[in-house]
Amino acid sequence: MSVFLAAGPFSARDGEGRELFADVRVELRERELTVLDGPSGSGKSSLLRRLVALEPADGAVRELDGETFSGAELPHWRARVTLVAQDAPMLTGSVGDNLRFPFAQRCAAGRSPDEGRLAELLATSGLDGIPASRDAATLSGGERHRLALVRGLLWDPPVLVADEPLSGLDDDTAKACFDLLLDFAHRSGHALLCVLHDEARKGRADRRLRLDGTGPGGGA
Repeated sequence: MSVFLAAGPFSARDGEGRELFADVRVELRERELTVLDGPSGSGKSSLLRRLVALEPADGAVRELDGETFSGAELPHWRARVTLVAQDAPMLTGSVGDNLRFPFAQRCAAGRSPDEGRLAELLATSGLDGIPASRDAATLSGGERHRLALVRGLLWDPPVLVADEPLSGLDDDTAKACFDLLLDFAHRSGHALLCVLHDEARKGRADRRLRLDGTGPGGGA
């Protein structure tokens, strides 16, 4: 299967100057869920943030479906390769404001939320009982994680990069949200890179990459 996304090289050091990883390249294939593995402290979150161009990566080349993105084009890259962050940050404002935020950006090019899809995502993730007018600052940790995931899936980029998106969820809710991720990953024109901790769910991934200080390796 041909490469859908190719990006790198990426390198990072921790706050004490210790090398986390060096010259790492990431390749994703279309219609696959790829899990990024690695021990705690190996730099998985740092790699994901560099991949989506939220942290600098001098010399990195980013390609998606044959198109190269650099410099002034990086906002368009972030619109196509979108991060669901580990801490599930919420913007100031309501739940509805947070869900609509990606569609208000210049890179949205006039897109608007699919209300039917939104209703489906909210119901599946167990958020359909939360009013859109509720202040997002009042959400629990688990609610924030689910809302961040719903926001990413509603935006529907070609590539979703999810950093522990099931953190803090009970098993039934985590299963429902993982099924949403699988469905996204296996659609034409899409790919998903995800950090997970549950071994059973990792076993359902199409590929596993490992970050262990020498860069991701591993196969289908």
